[in-house]
Amino acid sequence: MTPTVFASFKYQHTDPVARSPGRLRFVVASLAVALLVIVWTGFVPAAALLVVPLVAWLSATRQLQLGPRYLLCGNTIVYYGNVKRLTLSRAQGKLSLVCANGQSFVLDRAKFPTGARKAAKITKNKAAKFDKVSAKIIEKVRAASTHVNLIGV
Repeated sequence: MTPTVFASFKYQHTDPVARSPGRLRFVVASLAVALLVIVWTGFVPAAALLVVPLVAWLSATRQLQLGPRYLLCGNTIVYYGNVKRLTLSRAQGKLSLVCANGQSFVLDRAKFPTGARKAAKITKNKAAKFDKVSAKIIEKVRAASTHVNLIGV
């Protein structure tokens, strides 16, 4: 069986950062090595080695991940087949997904980070990223469940 590939986009959600198992193993291993060097050598400046696991722990980014059947955002998992209503508001920059179990997810244009410095460029970049991601989500939801209608506001 081939592993599922998720498209990842930087997205500043409010849930805790999801760290990959590889990152967690690296943090534990580098922390163990740093502590061994400090204890074994007794060399106090070796405590600088503790910076490596700290940086690895704190450098994890918040992401929105789109898979073939699921949307993952922090602690939120949305199965495209369960979505019963899609509402897209381009003026507000929001895409709302409401599931059959009452769970809702709102994709917000303002939460996409950008490296631009000028206000016009920031607005343009966020709008482009929002349009791209929302189009992918709408496409995947429509493919998973044909009875969903898109409500444009």
